[in-house]
Amino acid sequence: MKYENAKDILPAALLAEVQKYAEGKLIYIPKSEKPKGWGEASGYRSRLSKRNTLICSRYSAGKSIMEIAEEFYLSPETIKKLVYGKKVNLPMFSPSVQSAEAYSSAGMGEEWVRIFLSSQDEDMPDISDYFMSELVKIPLRFIEDGNEEEAISEKNTFDVPLIVLYDNRTFSAPYQQDQLSYLKREKRNSNYAFIFAKNDEYNYFWNNYGKHFQR
Repeated sequence: MKYENAKDILPAALLAEVQKYAEGKLIYIPKSEKPKGWGEASGYRSRLSKRNTLICSRYSAGKSIMEIAEEFYLSPETIKKLVYGKKVNLPMFSPSVQSAEAYSSAGMGEEWVRIFLSSQDEDMPDISDYFMSELVKIPLRFIEDGNEEEAISEKNTFDVPLIVLYDNRTFSAPYQQDQLSYLKREKRNSNYAFIFAKNDEYNYFWNNYGKHFQR
């Protein structure tokens, strides 16, 4: 590294100040912190990355280019560039615990729920009204009974997480009543679930039930 005489590069006043602490010494002045890249300071880059990941996830789940373009207010050509040109390591969606775990581990559990409910022609709970848990095992005795008369009989329902709502201090599985009935009929003690607890009941929910949930 090439050394330079401080008096050749520092203003006289600053040089005098430095001499008080390091006169006659060789000192190293480190570079200032590397400036943040484009969009990092504002968080926009992170939001854009998440949006692009969601777009690719929609496509992998079977949505068409036009449907995605309308949802995100982007041109079809832009969507094509994202889903064809960018290789994003996304979890593969399927109605299974394994897929739900992969999404949850990637911080995209909410996206798994949205895709699953969309495949059932159901709308996502309003996330502004609920706190959404991680993927947990919930004792089925907590959940209100489903419709026993219409209980389904496919054994693969063991492998599908329940979407559980906690509202008015009551657990329910409104989207999967038949599945819940089948699981209880088969004497299943617990099942994986994403739990949506009302924001204003979250403290009661967690204090009274949190210790019963297994990850």
